[in-house]
Amino acid sequence: MEVGIPICRCGLEAKVVVSWTDDNPGRRFYGYKNYGRESHCRFFAWYDAPLTPRARVVIVGLLRKVKKMERAKKIERICWLCLLIFSMAIVWVMK
Repeated sequence: MEVGIPICRCGLEAKVVVSWTDDNPGRRFYGYKNYGRESHCRFFAWYDAPLTPRARVVIVGLLRKVKKMERAKKIERICWLCLLIFSMAIVWVMK
């Protein structure tokens, strides 16, 4: 049996959206086609089955590690940029 894309209350095909909440990280759901842009249709239906408690803990932990690494990378880029600017200023002053 093939299941089609659900139709929202507005008569439009629902779109698949990904939840990134701590309760449902990475879990897909059907939402209003203009989800996030217009809010007059509140259509909602889960696409994926619920996550197991262990999967939820693992995914949330991985997401936190990724965010931490992204912050560290951003700080490192800022430090290198500051070092470059400082070095260029020293060279300019020494002329």
